[in-house]
Amino acid sequence: MRSHVLALAAAATLLVSLAARADEDPFADPPADDLPPLPALTELPPLPELPALDEAEPAPQPAPSPPPAPVQASAPAPQPAPGPAAVSIPATQSAVLGMYDEYRRSVGAYSIDERPVSAAEYERCVAAGKCTRPSCTVAGSAPASCVDLAQAKAYCESEERRLPTEDEWEHAAREATRLGLHGMTDGRLEWTASPYCYFCGKDDEVTRGGPTRNPRLRGWRPPATHDAALGFRCAD
Repeated sequence: MRSHVLALAAAATLLVSLAARADEDPFADPPADDLPPLPALTELPPLPELPALDEAEPAPQPAPSPPPAPVQASAPAPQPAPGPAAVSIPATQSAVLGMYDEYRRSVGAYSIDERPVSAAEYERCVAAGKCTRPSCTVAGSAPASCVDLAQAKAYCESEERRLPTEDEWEHAAREATRLGLHGMTDGRLEWTASPYCYFCGKDDEVTRGGPTRNPRLRGWRPPATHDAALGFRCAD
């Protein structure tokens, strides 16, 4: 009997213990004595001091772009001054020529300057290195003078032209008023591209115009002649 009482007492004690454990908070902190010691914390370096707001350095600004360079307008290339206007003359099969109108010859189409080459125009050729300087000084719009045959040819060639033949010069001079040509009967001689004769033992070149003021009359001069009354005009 006594053994049964002891067993019952032990069972009651167990039940009381279990009930006490059931009332414990499972999330309660364990006693401090039961916790392991924490490791010592490593000392961190001190943080740099930040500048005061009113002393903060301004953010760097990009350098301003340089203004665009002004575009230089290219100067227009100087244009050569125009020479004499050329007058076109149609071809003909029976041009009246000769001192007594004794010839009828065909003359092809061509053009001839309306006036003699001026001193200023010839000087531009000299400045360009394509002509040599005349033996006398004439300036401005006056007809070029004191040029020999070679100099007259050189000027016309620099203009990609030539001297007129004797027949071309006379045919134009007979129609000068109608065609608007000038200086063919003003008393000045002009070089042509025609030799005076082929078999007379001379190398003279035909000149036209002159003091007679008659376009029908022939004149002639040695090619090296360069006097103040001798000029020229070009044709092509």
